[in-house]
Amino acid sequence: MYIMSNKQLLTTNKYLKNDDDVMAFSPDSLVKVSKVKDAITSFMKSRFLKVLTDHFHHIGIRGEFINSFDVFKYGQNCEILQVGSNGWKKGKIRLKVSLEFIPDEPEINEIESPLDDIRQSMN
Repeated sequence: MYIMSNKQLLTTNKYLKNDDDVMAFSPDSLVKVSKVKDAITSFMKSRFLKVLTDHFHHIGIRGEFINSFDVFKYGQNCEILQVGSNGWKKGKIRLKVSLEFIPDEPEINEIESPLDDIRQSMN
């Protein structure tokens, strides 16, 4: 049986790369980034695909859609018929789950002015 790593199941942005960083969801709820990642990946491994597949069947999407964690790494075979195309295109559908932290105040990158060199030469 193939075991996927947590990194294959969940991607993160630059703010959540260090597992030892700490997050606060409220003043009395501090948790390491690793614990949040582990909670998400354990849910995905234990229930996500079953819940998604059951939901698809419930709303009328039938057939072999998602049957293993291969859908995260390799993708699931499918076909697509695009508006205006000449026919069906074979390929794969792949799931990606991303956890991101978005700061309230974006980082400010200093933009160099073309006049900076002239100003510096005048001083």
